[in-house]
Amino acid sequence: MSFARGKPLVIADVAYAVTIQNEPTTGFARLYSGVTDVTAAITGGRVAGLVAARDVNIPGYRSALDTMAYEVVQQVNTLHDAGFTLGGTDAPPFFQPLGAVAGAAALIAVDPTVAANASLIAAGSVAGTPGDNGTARALAALRDARVLSGNSATFTGFYTDLVYDVGQDRSVAVSEGAVRAEVVQQIENLRDGVSGVSLDEEAASMMRFQRAYEANARFFTTVNQTLDVLLNLGR
Repeated sequence: MSFARGKPLVIADVAYAVTIQNEPTTGFARLYSGVTDVTAAITGGRVAGLVAARDVNIPGYRSALDTMAYEVVQQVNTLHDAGFTLGGTDAPPFFQPLGAVAGAAALIAVDPTVAANASLIAAGSVAGTPGDNGTARALAALRDARVLSGNSATFTGFYTDLVYDVGQDRSVAVSEGAVRAEVVQQIENLRDGVSGVSLDEEAASMMRFQRAYEANARFFTTVNQTLDVLLNLGR
């Protein structure tokens, strides 16, 4: 028995121990056979599914969320910075600026000065114009603006696709899990049919042997009785 890439797990009566070590940077667990990292060599079963979810699926979801969060900050800040407050002054950025896409979803936050003073929120697009709400309308229009995926997707559409991907991945995992469980059950049934013991079959065999024993006993009882009668007739 060996891993997918040929690293032995069991050879004859020798079993190679599999150990777990945590990566120093991420803290993620890695599987080792001796001194060899065999995490990527595990391509099937529960462990492979957990590793794929940890290293592929979840990072993909987080990357999509980071992309959307970063773009929200960029788009809102650009419009907000160009607008004017109720007092006719230049507005500060609405969100705290982000330096990179990675980690944006966890770092997104309203600028502290805006959070502390709602009058610093920009609604107008022209200074000193009472009732002007040009910036507010531009911010609201971002909902339907195609600013993601190469200017082909809106925020709503992008998030909907992400939710769909998560649901689809879960559905596929559940379906494949059910199929694999059925395969395992069929294999176990075949094994039991060859080497196992069926209680129903054993019970039926015991009843059959018991009936055969009772029939033989009655036969010999009848023979003995017949012999006794014949011997008594000769006296």
